[in-house]
Amino acid sequence: MTVHAFRSDGYAAHEQLLDALQAALPNLASLACTDDRAARFPEEAMAILRDGGLLSSVLPFDEGGAGLGTDRRATTTLLRVLTRLGAAHLSLARLFEGHVNAFALLWQYGSSVQCLRLMRYVQSGGVMGVWNAPAPEGPLRLLEDGEDFQLSGTKIYASGAGAIVRPLLTATTPDGRLLMVWCDVTRAAVDLSDWQVLGMKATATGSVRFDGVPVARDELFGTDQDYHRQPAFSGGAWRFVAAQLGAAGALVDLVRAALLAAGRDQDPHQRARLAEAVMQLETGRLWTEAAARLAEDPSAEPGNVVSYVGMARLAVEQASMSIMALAQRSVGLRSMMEGNPIERICRDLATYLRQPVPDAIRDGAAASALASSGPALERWTP
Repeated sequence: MTVHAFRSDGYAAHEQLLDALQAALPNLASLACTDDRAARFPEEAMAILRDGGLLSSVLPFDEGGAGLGTDRRATTTLLRVLTRLGAAHLSLARLFEGHVNAFALLWQYGSSVQCLRLMRYVQSGGVMGVWNAPAPEGPLRLLEDGEDFQLSGTKIYASGAGAIVRPLLTATTPDGRLLMVWCDVTRAAVDLSDWQVLGMKATATGSVRFDGVPVARDELFGTDQDYHRQPAFSGGAWRFVAAQLGAAGALVDLVRAALLAAGRDQDPHQRARLAEAVMQLETGRLWTEAAARLAEDPSAEPGNVVSYVGMARLAVEQASMSIMALAQRSVGLRSMMEGNPIERICRDLATYLRQPVPDAIRDGAAASALASSGPALERWTP
């Protein structure tokens, strides 16, 4: 397989990447409708990302990539990629964000030999993802099998199940350590039957039972609890927030186009709703961009990163929910009809916004504010 490689002269790689993505967006937006109706993994859309160098963009510059997720200089580019993908095909954006997240984690904690294998996998067109959520019966376990291991247990909410050959898994060793595992899971049993959801149907999310799947010792990454190390564990949430923001932006664009097409652009009530949507979107953008900068700043205090990114996540959730309501009120019944992109995007976005423990994140933001002694208005100024 021939995979697109970028020139290694730094920012030129980012320009090429964004140009390639921009050219693909109309096709990706069309495929979002097709993939949603079929409720299937977006194979064709993923192939477009592969051919355009998006999947290999996680590689370092000198390996033909653009450093997305691993190089701080690529933060702005990654944010733009995620928002644009989120606007065109939110399920695909979710899968791409998982690809970036998995590579970044394994790259950070892998040995030189392991990182070489990671690069070869991505260079061959491989897709990655993070499957962390344990089934109710307990965590995924590593059982000793001679010098190596076998897996026992199930992961739920595994996006890309049945399509991703080598996801990042978290599993518990016999002595109680939680490690990252990167192994071939083609022998695992995939069940997508429970993914009967309102939106994000094209993520191929399901349960995966790993009983008997072999794991070589050199397929274990990092040390105990590296997966949960802060601030990366919570701070990395800015990436899925960026994808959500992109979908919210698409709704604003669709509302504006609908008002112009219907000749209702002079209606004062419609203009008021559009103004509110634009303000909500800009609020979300400011939060997301600031969260990305802080999260990718190695000098930032970890607690501040966790608090700020958590607040950004809640702010974008609130803005997105407001924009969805405004879009449906502005466009009316047509926005609820199958085939209307507003209907699909609202379903996908409402589903994707349901991230875990929002109340705990809000409480943590309050605790962080209470522990701060300086003026609240100056707390986050550079």
